[in-house]
Amino acid sequence: MAAIKLDMSKAYDKVEWTFLENMMRRMGFHLRWVQLIMKYVYSISYKIKVNDSYTHRIIPQRGLRQGNPLSPYLFILCAEGLSALLQKAEQEGKLEGIKICQRAPRVNHLFFCR
Repeated sequence: MAAIKLDMSKAYDKVEWTFLENMMRRMGFHLRWVQLIMKYVYSISYKIKVNDSYTHRIIPQRGLRQGNPLSPYLFILCAEGLSALLQKAEQEGKLEGIKICQRAPRVNHLFFCR
């Protein structure tokens, strides 16, 4: 038996934008809504101040803006994708959850616990 603990706080920077877009589409969000959210996600750019002058614009290819009120909701959509993948792996026999007692259902993952 093994258990894995993931640091979800670092995952904000790793969210692939195409994965987020595909998740919203698969979950049935209206195409106009998906386009609006993705326009927001793609709009980010950064400049770094070095010795009193700014660098050229840096345009990231992935990640969610920490501190933005919309980002936690977008991250939850991505976590839902991970949850579905874990459930599918269990159904295919590739993963086995644990039981707390004999008649309890198996649990293969818990999200957002402290």
